[in-house]
Amino acid sequence: MSNLNEEVSIKLIGKITLLLPVLEQKLDLQLEIKRAIDETLYNYDVQTKCTDLITSDIEEKAALYRACKKLEGLSPNTLENYRLFLEKLDQFYTKPCGTITTMDLRMFLAVLGKGKQQSTINGYITMLKAFFGWLQNEEYIIRNPAAKLKLTKVPKVILQGYKAENLERLREACTTEKEKCLFELLDSTACRISELDEIKIEDINFTEQSLIVTGKGNKQRIVYFSTKAKLHIKAYIGKRTSGYLFVSDKAPHQHIRVRALQLILSKIKKRTEVTERVHCHKFRRTQATYLLNSGMTIQGVQKILGHTSPDTTQRYAQLSQENLRNEYRRLVV
Repeated sequence: MSNLNEEVSIKLIGKITLLLPVLEQKLDLQLEIKRAIDETLYNYDVQTKCTDLITSDIEEKAALYRACKKLEGLSPNTLENYRLFLEKLDQFYTKPCGTITTMDLRMFLAVLGKGKQQSTINGYITMLKAFFGWLQNEEYIIRNPAAKLKLTKVPKVILQGYKAENLERLREACTTEKEKCLFELLDSTACRISELDEIKIEDINFTEQSLIVTGKGNKQRIVYFSTKAKLHIKAYIGKRTSGYLFVSDKAPHQHIRVRALQLILSKIKKRTEVTERVHCHKFRRTQATYLLNSGMTIQGVQKILGHTSPDTTQRYAQLSQENLRNEYRRLVV
């Protein structure tokens, strides 16, 4: 179906929904009506009286949006996700941003979100709200068509950290000093793998057993590492006094990237009989839960993890039933 046929189909759905408000809450019925319209239009080529006005500026506005967000410190991965998502929006509609309606966005979400989990669709809605909210704030559009989009409540599932015995199996499977250094830093600092990747030797304070790391939004914070990590860091860097901590094994010993560190962890797992999923981010969850159960406040754990909101931290960590029972007895009994 051509873009003009699709646009007519969307507009017809919008008009019908205005006439029959009951459709507002019945997305499945809207889709069924749209399919009927699409089938009817299939053998026709829709033309417009003003084809010179049917141009999209989504790509242009998306480029400006990403440039502004880059200055605000959004990570390269987040910016790339926005690029790919807004590219799909541009392919879906051949029209200026200012003419896109709430109904347009609902139909876009219905098509793009087909077969996706609700949490994924909520992510799409969040990106639409951010983009069109920015367009409105920058006065590129008068009204924000994404303002009326509602997020669906998704049950908050607290994912588990590593089992203690599996953590020890992984530790024992490390063979080189690089592997041991990476493992102990992941285990004790609760850093993101991207943060460890950017560590330079001059960022390390061996006296305080601390590191300066740069997290999301280019925000720096201090994290602490264990004595085991200290010993393996020293053994790994040898006589090196500057440059990145993690480098390639062969000359000229260039800085290795996140993917290479992830592969190191994957190789460690293959030497064990650990069946649970092993990935770098799970160390953050494990350490956060350990710190919380050891008595650290949620605000303290929040600072260690570099979260802007304690709600995010709470999703990473959970109090054990034993700790909850002890806290209750201390306060109530």
